[in-house]
Amino acid sequence: MRESFSGILASIVICALTNPVFAAEQADAGAVGYRAIFILVIVVAGLFVLAWALKKYGPTARVKRSLGLDVLGQVALNAKANLALIQVGKSVVLIGVTQNNISVIKELEQSEFDKAIDEFGAAMGAGK
Repeated sequence: MRESFSGILASIVICALTNPVFAAEQADAGAVGYRAIFILVIVVAGLFVLAWALKKYGPTARVKRSLGLDVLGQVALNAKANLALIQVGKSVVLIGVTQNNISVIKELEQSEFDKAIDEFGAAMGAGK
């Protein structure tokens, strides 16, 4: 998948460089600047597309799909400690992460987690 995106990006840059419209405008110094900006915009856009594709289809996405892991949220307690909500299959696990240790704090089934979220939302709505 990554090869196809890099091939598309390379062909766009080559087409922009060899376009006869750009070649005719090369005599004008201002056109050279616009051409450079145009190519820069295309390259930066291509890098964003490549980063998106790697995030969606790359090796970490395959691991997430095969293991059924997903990070629902993370809160930093200090510079070296975090709390994280991890969805593992049909369970939601609250874990504490420090520099030297990872510990399970609470494990809930998905239905229990959804119920707790609904109750919290109702309590927050009543407090307004």
